[in-house]
Amino acid sequence: MKKTILLSMMTALSLVAVVTGAKAQKGFYVGAQGTAQVSVMFNEADVDKPGADYRSKFGTAFGVNGGYNFSRHMGIGTEVTYATIKQRYIDNSVSYTQKFNYLKVPVLFTYNTNPGRTVMFTAKAGPQLGILLRSNISGASNPALNGSTKDQYKKLTFGAMAGAGIRVRMLDNVYLDAGLHADGTISNTEDKDYKNYAANRSKSHDLNAGLEVGIKYFF
Repeated sequence: MKKTILLSMMTALSLVAVVTGAKAQKGFYVGAQGTAQVSVMFNEADVDKPGADYRSKFGTAFGVNGGYNFSRHMGIGTEVTYATIKQRYIDNSVSYTQKFNYLKVPVLFTYNTNPGRTVMFTAKAGPQLGILLRSNISGASNPALNGSTKDQYKKLTFGAMAGAGIRVRMLDNVYLDAGLHADGTISNTEDKDYKNYAANRSKSHDLNAGLEVGIKYFF
């Protein structure tokens, strides 16, 4: 009889664990994330220009996220991220730093492996909308170049974002994410309607890659 009761208790506990594991990460979540990244406003004409030195610089991005997991492994989500992009130009005797601030909003398809484990693999990818908040030049060897350059760039850009890494359970509903992040624009970041836009100039693209760390709470 005791063995039967013990077996029944063990079976019940196992069923609870299975049900809990099945529900883990299914439903709504919210979180926050930050990224240390290398950024570049890439333009082929600038890179190939004789006498020019084109240097990427470190930037940051941070924001909030939320979404819904419609199964144990897959879901959909979005992020609202404030990103800082810096680019150093040295063109023969002229040098300056170009700084951009964007608000980036992707729509992401998300995936994770077994949510019942303490550590799991995660991935996300999807299209992204970029909203230019500020663009300016500073530290120019010619002071006349310093100042806002926002009118030279598109206010809205279209691109894509992707990431992959690991997720670690810290508490029952709280998880720590860490992994690689990459995003960039597909559309031209420069405004062709700007009065001084060079004819036949190649497109410029905002490209970023770095390490992202975040935290998520699952309801």
